[in-house]
Amino acid sequence: MPVAQQRARGGRSGLPGPRAVVDVLSGDRDVCMHLQPVADLRTGGFWGVEALARFPGHPRPGPDAWFVSALRDGRGAALEELTLRAALALLPRLADGMRLTVNLSAEALLQPGVQALLLETPADRVLVELTEHERVADYPALLGVLTALRSAGIGLAIDDFGAGHSSLQHVLNLDPEMVKLDLALVQGVGGCARRQALVEAMLTFSRRTDAVLVAEGVEEADDLEVLTGLGVELAQGFFLARPAAPDVVLPMLADARPPVLVLP
Repeated sequence: MPVAQQRARGGRSGLPGPRAVVDVLSGDRDVCMHLQPVADLRTGGFWGVEALARFPGHPRPGPDAWFVSALRDGRGAALEELTLRAALALLPRLADGMRLTVNLSAEALLQPGVQALLLETPADRVLVELTEHERVADYPALLGVLTALRSAGIGLAIDDFGAGHSSLQHVLNLDPEMVKLDLALVQGVGGCARRQALVEAMLTFSRRTDAVLVAEGVEEADDLEVLTGLGVELAQGFFLARPAAPDVVLPMLADARPPVLVLP
């Protein structure tokens, strides 16, 4: 296969090629959003949903591969802005009181177009999850953007806490309203005293800093039982509800109670 054709199709890297990213950005290939419900362990209902991008050929290559490819080609922020626009378009369909979380990198948050999109939304309904597409190069600049967003009522979540050094820096430097525990810390917590102690420590930290702790990647009933007993307020994962298209998730949110294991 010619090299140019390999690049267009992703080559041997497993990443979509630059041409595929350009096709998505130009509208020639569709991108859509799936929603994963976030359970409220205090009420037994749902707190809101996380918007997750789905690209042509889903599930392979996965979303991370598309964002990595776009970032390498200088189009990372543009692709994030496109998926943000698609996520925010779902906001009017959410029931009153439901929150929507959207994933954005530090680079994307520094872009005026992304800031404008966020500031045009009903701010009390949206929360930004800071992702790890790349390291934060300029914390003061990022803090300036976050200050403006917070003034408008938009909160910040640190995603995948515990997955790496950067997430700890984010928590210490950015004073988030929410901290999402990485699945590596959550899975197996039901039978692991060390994981339980770490969750308890993070609960103490989050309460003293006025942040909400979310457990990600909950896939077992005993893990959920222990997390609830420890006092974790919010959780998401395949045991509670799988990501699915909005037409599947949204009608279910008002009446169903987690776990909802039947989502495709």
